[in-house]
Amino acid sequence: MRRLIVAGIAALAFAFTAGPALAIVPPHNHWLTTGSGDVVHVGPYVCDNPDIYDAWLNFHLNVHVGVPGTQAFTNDGNPVSIAGTLCPE
Repeated sequence: MRRLIVAGIAALAFAFTAGPALAIVPPHNHWLTTGSGDVVHVGPYVCDNPDIYDAWLNFHLNVHVGVPGTQAFTNDGNPVSIAGTLCPE
C-alpha cells in the first residue's frame, strides 16, 4: 500500500510539473483578418508595453492556437487568418 501511495504522489508531482517547454518567444503583435477583410489586433499590446511580457507570454502559450499565414479557425463560417508582426527594436 505504501508503494502505491508513493507512486501516486510521484505521478501527481510529475503531472503538475510537466508542461510546454518555455522557449524564448520574441515579442510580437497578433492580427486577425476577418472574412470581410478587416484586420483586428488581438492579445496584449506587448510592443507598446514591454513590462507586460509575462502576461503576453501567458496569452501566447495558452490562447494563441493559429499558425501565422493559415486559417486560425476551421469553421467555414468564420474564415479568419492570423498573422504576427515583430516589435520594432
